[in-house]
Amino acid sequence: MPDYVEYFLNSESGVVQYETLEIRHPSFSKVYRIVRNATAGVWLTNELGQVWFHEYYPLKITGNEVRENMDFGITVELGDLGEIIPKELDAVAQADAFQTKPSVIYRTYRSDDRSAPIYGPINLEITSFAFKGEGCIFEAKAPALNINGTGETYKFDQFPMLRGFV
Repeated sequence: MPDYVEYFLNSESGVVQYETLEIRHPSFSKVYRIVRNATAGVWLTNELGQVWFHEYYPLKITGNEVRENMDFGITVELGDLGEIIPKELDAVAQADAFQTKPSVIYRTYRSDDRSAPIYGPINLEITSFAFKGEGCIFEAKAPALNINGTGETYKFDQFPMLRGFV
């Protein structure tokens, strides 16, 4: 039985599910490791055995699809009061690095076993930002890895006889 199924079906009522985000971009000043529901922050071990401190930020995470779906994505409302993301996006603009999208890794942990995630890592990339008074909202989706084009594009300059059929 997967760990997250075990958590939902058999855990005690006092066990909390920590939802975490790891937000990174080559031009950001640091990698942001954020936990949604541990106000003092928490030390967690990722799937590679690396132990990292996750800072608390008030945020709301909403899943856009079912987790097992290939189109899974999340909408995050980050209550950073405009102090984090706008400064980091300014650094991205100065480096002229907007062609690289910021990445987000989503994981969940059990509060009674922080040695490995019960769900994740889910690798996502941020597709859009919006700002409001209390912070920013961003949407992160699975990267489009399987965009394939089949066939050949026919253009009038290459095949002038097509004009008669269009």
